[in-house]
Amino acid sequence: MKHPKDYKKEYAQKLIEWFRDAPLFIQEEQEVYNKKSDRLETVVNRVAAPCPSIVRFADSLNVSIERVFLWRDTEPEFRSAYDQAMHFQEEWLMNAAGLGFYNSSMSIMALKANHGWSDKTDKQSLDDELKQVLVQFVRTKGENIEKSNSTNSGNFCSSDDAEIPH
Repeated sequence: MKHPKDYKKEYAQKLIEWFRDAPLFIQEEQEVYNKKSDRLETVVNRVAAPCPSIVRFADSLNVSIERVFLWRDTEPEFRSAYDQAMHFQEEWLMNAAGLGFYNSSMSIMALKANHGWSDKTDKQSLDDELKQVLVQFVRTKGENIEKSNSTNSGNFCSSDDAEIPH
């Protein structure tokens, strides 16, 4: 495939910088009236910055998102930069949520949808728990129980020889 004429080598570095240097918050100044001092005071608030995204990057270059994806698919240097940028975005989402700038549920959903995150269970731990299940056959006083493991679907079985309270 022929390389798109509008691609420039510096776009790879710009992509990395776009994601790496994205701020987590923006400081906004606001004038508020203080009743105690009877005067206006400047208050600085930290507001969540927009999440760095490919859409915003494409817009910063004044190109379509489709064009950025074409560069990703045809330019090896840009593909490498794209992969690195996605790692920066993943870190950004974790930090923004961890610092309270973004809702953690939304961040988790974005990480699952775009960065391969999933809810994982420890299969070995679950298997070990299941193996520890012990089936006990309880008998009433004077009743004989003669069952083997083979008659109980391979479960580990035991009989309780203790007295059963009435």
